[in-house]
Amino acid sequence: MKPIKILLFILGVFVFLAGSSLLTPSEGVKVGEFTFNMPTFSEIFKAEVVDFVDVSEIIESQFDIDSLQVMELDSTIFEPNADKIARASYDSLVQTIHKIELTDLGRQNLARFFHKIKLDSTARVMHYGDSQIEGDRITSYIRNKLQVKFGGTGVGLRPAVQPYDYVFSALQTNSENWKRYPIYGKVDSLVEHNRYGVMGAMSRFAIQASDSIPFQDSVLYESELSISKSRIAYNRAKEYKQMRLFYGNAKRPVEFQLFVKGDTILTDTLKQDLDYGVISCSLPDSTNQVSLKFSGWDSPDIYGIELGDTSGITVDNIALRGSSGTIFTKADFAHSAKMYNDLNPNLFILQFGGNVMPYIKDQKAIDQYGRWFAGQINRIKVLCPEAAILVIGPSDMSMKKKDKFVTYDYLPAVVEVLRQAALTTGSGYWDMYRAMGGYNSMPSWVNAEPELARPDYTHFSPRGARLVASMFYNALILEYNNYLKGAK
Repeated sequence: MKPIKILLFILGVFVFLAGSSLLTPSEGVKVGEFTFNMPTFSEIFKAEVVDFVDVSEIIESQFDIDSLQVMELDSTIFEPNADKIARASYDSLVQTIHKIELTDLGRQNLARFFHKIKLDSTARVMHYGDSQIEGDRITSYIRNKLQVKFGGTGVGLRPAVQPYDYVFSALQTNSENWKRYPIYGKVDSLVEHNRYGVMGAMSRFAIQASDSIPFQDSVLYESELSISKSRIAYNRAKEYKQMRLFYGNAKRPVEFQLFVKGDTILTDTLKQDLDYGVISCSLPDSTNQVSLKFSGWDSPDIYGIELGDTSGITVDNIALRGSSGTIFTKADFAHSAKMYNDLNPNLFILQFGGNVMPYIKDQKAIDQYGRWFAGQINRIKVLCPEAAILVIGPSDMSMKKKDKFVTYDYLPAVVEVLRQAALTTGSGYWDMYRAMGGYNSMPSWVNAEPELARPDYTHFSPRGARLVASMFYNALILEYNNYLKGAK
């Protein structure tokens, strides 16, 4: 090809690209799920600077509030003026805590939970959340800190089918015939009721059949599952003192056996045509592994398995990947009330908001989500009127705009409607978005050394999850310390 033709071709390409750049809107052209973008002339000749938050001070200022309290109590033994020094250190450091926002009513509600744990009686915390808490990553740290401070062992309530690969506090194996049925997302059409228990999903080992078809004793199902300590779990999570099995809806009796280290601890029968039932059993000392075996012509719906303690604090991790937190009004009210009555929760932690971000398109949708979420809180308040509720808002989340990761456009507005939903219902609100640095802070967490968040610019790494859990725990115990001052 002649040089003049090559030059004309190159010039033609530049003219085409320049025309495309002029005609393409700055926000791009949406084609299905894909957005077509062209760089503007200013972006070509002058690099656009995106400001990311410097989170180094936030990370470096973190501390263990319980260690401060130990220092305050013990330091007077060594130095006459050490108490004043410790007091000053405490007062200055707690100013760096991103505090829980509470109205007067919210503070009164939280005081009921504090009153329970102050008396060393049993207490339960139910931590609901989306994929940010799956694998027990954030919950495990909160559980351990509360159990070390106030007593208690075990991992709390668990599903019969663990849907996530990585579990921090316990290992679980199931025979192949188990299936999980969630109440959210793609609901199985063969489930003709909404009695799913309080974990947002139930599990079965026999085929789910329509209630309109007469039941036949055609297949004898045998199934088992095993739950044992994880090597990397906190020590208190490794010890199980009590087992409870929550079940219902079996069309035939089911034989049930519980084994510990190969020894049969319990043999019982799960009743048929029972809307809701519970089997409980005390476990031998130092139990860290249990096996459950089932045999019957049908499977009950298993709503959860509890491995915990008879005293101290129990903390449940209820991770609902893909959920926006609107499951509570979907479940059968009377059925949920029975299970909550047995569990007797004293504090709900609701950590949601992230899953709506890719689908929010305008302020109207944001306001609607806020109303829906307030409705969930109000349902919990009716089900468990004595329980306090704390809402943890979503973290910063980044979407890719051209070649840069920036905060989702509507994320600050979603944070605000969740805050309003919490405060107007007498709940507390802990703003994780601002605690981690606010707008455009997620890229700084992703690029931290070592990393604090994953390259999906949405989820925390294990180290980041522990840091966020520590930040929340410090905020919670700061409120507890303030409660103790007022209770004297």
